[in-house]
Amino acid sequence: EHITFKARGAPGQGCSVFENSTQAGYQGPPPHIHLDQDEDFYVLEGEFEFTAADRTLRCAPGAFVRVPKGVVHTFENVGEGVGRLLVVVSPAGGFEAFVEEVGEPTREKSPPAPPSGPPDAEMVERVTTVASKHGIEILPPPSEH
Repeated sequence: EHITFKARGAPGQGCSVFENSTQAGYQGPPPHIHLDQDEDFYVLEGEFEFTAADRTLRCAPGAFVRVPKGVVHTFENVGEGVGRLLVVVSPAGGFEAFVEEVGEPTREKSPPAPPSGPPDAEMVERVTTVASKHGIEILPPPSEH
């Protein structure tokens, strides 16, 4: 993912807005829950499939998806090219801190290629640990339930 913050609220107040760009085939973040933040997605470009709770929606540009805090969700770029989402998290704070801790700053303008294989166990453990510090619960793969 390539995340560009557009506006940032004070932690615990207001909201933060960012653009999330992904390449075709990007399978999205693992299913996860924001314990303290609502997350809203507006599709700017491309085609995405969102799964929230037990519902899956295929969305084209102009679609809006709201995921209240406490709801398990994920998304995938199912289009043929770069997909872009405008994302709003409220209240501000947790997600942004998570991105700053696990992300890597870049000057690139386009999103990276999707991973060619599964993430290594060390990376999964690191992301899961950092996420929990910032009010995000990453769920284990279905085979580990």
